[in-house]
Amino acid sequence: MTTRVRPPAGAPTPPAIGLPPDGAPSAVTTPGAARRPRALTGLGSVVLWLAVRLYPLVLLVIVWHVLGVRGVLGNQFVMPLPGQVLDQAVVLWQDGTLPQAIAVTLRRVLTAYALAIVVGVSLGVAVGRLPWVRMAMRPLMSFFFPTPKVAIYPALLIIFGLGAASKIALGFAEALFPVLLATAAATSQVELRLVWSARSLGVSERGTLWRIVLPSTLPGILTGARISLIGALVGVFLAEMIAGSDGLGQLMVVAYRVLETADMYVAVVTVSLLGFLLDRTFLWTRRRLLVWAPEGEQ
Repeated sequence: MTTRVRPPAGAPTPPAIGLPPDGAPSAVTTPGAARRPRALTGLGSVVLWLAVRLYPLVLLVIVWHVLGVRGVLGNQFVMPLPGQVLDQAVVLWQDGTLPQAIAVTLRRVLTAYALAIVVGVSLGVAVGRLPWVRMAMRPLMSFFFPTPKVAIYPALLIIFGLGAASKIALGFAEALFPVLLATAAATSQVELRLVWSARSLGVSERGTLWRIVLPSTLPGILTGARISLIGALVGVFLAEMIAGSDGLGQLMVVAYRVLETADMYVAVVTVSLLGFLLDRTFLWTRRRLLVWAPEGEQ
């Protein structure tokens, strides 16, 4: 039997273990619970995002300006300063030349890219799932994949003419193989037990394709699709340089021929920014399509 000791009369009652006395600030924390930094929200997060992703471009512009001012890159006629290029870009934007060139090139790039995705994914799934298609397509893919696509552009000009069709065809040729090969590789690596389980449960062949194969291969397809997007831009730009009457490629070549170097660099910087924005937009879309996969967090 234990004897309970009572405090003397008038003595303050001690606080309960783990609780501060009345009026005192709470300093009780759970074990291992360290104070975490508050996440940036609103304008702060936007500024941080821009600083992390755009600082290489800002650094490049600064180095370009410093080397240009000191004459390391030659005189300013050969290599204009960034400010001169920006001023000329404003002039070309105001007179409508630059927006029209961007619209023409972007329309051709997106058309070529859409065709490449439809054809590449369809053929890739067939190559990955059907052995007879794989045997028929493997020699063709082995031959045409390493071939420089610009080498076939004269033939495309003869077939499709000097209009937009030949530019779209070269962009399609540049964009086709990355997504086709990525889709074929991803489809061939789908776990067969998943397919067999679906089939044993009565799922049709088409249902297995849409419910099992395509969701499993989507990360691989999107990896190839990202490369194909830039390939379409490269192909269209090259075609416009070679035999174009409009677009960013034609703008750059005309500026080179008449020695308007500032206009030439405007076209170069614009197509670079266009590729950057297309790639960022694709990654933004990819993260939302792959919210269920680890690849979506990259």
